[in-house]
Amino acid sequence: MNPTLFISHGAPNTVLVDSKTKINFKNITNEFKKPKYIVVVSAHWLTKGLKIINPLAKDLMYDFYGFEEELYNIKYPIKSDINFTNNLLEILKEFNPTIDETRTSFDHGVWTPLYMMFEKLDIAVIQISLPFDYSVKELLQIGEKLRLIRDDSLIIASGSITHNLRNVSYNPFEKADDLVIKFDEKIKNILKSGDISQLLEFEKIENFHQMHPSYEHFLPLFIALGASYDYIGTGFNNEILNRSISMESYIFKG
Repeated sequence: MNPTLFISHGAPNTVLVDSKTKINFKNITNEFKKPKYIVVVSAHWLTKGLKIINPLAKDLMYDFYGFEEELYNIKYPIKSDINFTNNLLEILKEFNPTIDETRTSFDHGVWTPLYMMFEKLDIAVIQISLPFDYSVKELLQIGEKLRLIRDDSLIIASGSITHNLRNVSYNPFEKADDLVIKFDEKIKNILKSGDISQLLEFEKIENFHQMHPSYEHFLPLFIALGASYDYIGTGFNNEILNRSISMESYIFKG
């Protein structure tokens, strides 16, 4: 059985920076056998209702602006799979998922972490959306359904443990904000315990609203939690970049 990952994907140009993150993302692939499929939910595809990417998708989406030209020139072979897409439609049928025919490229919440993890990606990637009209309990339930595919698939929830862009620095290695460090540790301790009761009321966690002025980068965590059996996550990338963006990521083996 493959683990489930929650990846803090960071700024798009993290792929250009020599950091611990790039090393740790690559090394985490040593923790599991090569999967047949990768299923990703990204904070950068918000929808009403649950959607699945067009199975003909094979392009990168450069859904950002103002970054280095080198970033826009990155080419990375990636493709979906029609048979496994149909399988997911069946597994998730109680949520009435639909294929979004217009979604033919993968946003940076998908391809930038994969780019750092797999030098050559010869694994089919299926992206599901993050339905903004779902409760956290419904997101957990999506994850629970995805447990059925863990034998041959790697599930990746792509977001960020902290995402306060109002306090971000353009220097990736600027000293981390103390409140970010404190919040990072709080989440780490919760996931280490497997007791998710505090996460179900995440808005009450101290400094949550400062760390997440909007929620979309935190919500993928609930799909990763639902796909695990014991809710216990082990951090594997203790790095904070750009002053306010925690790159801490978690592997759920149970």
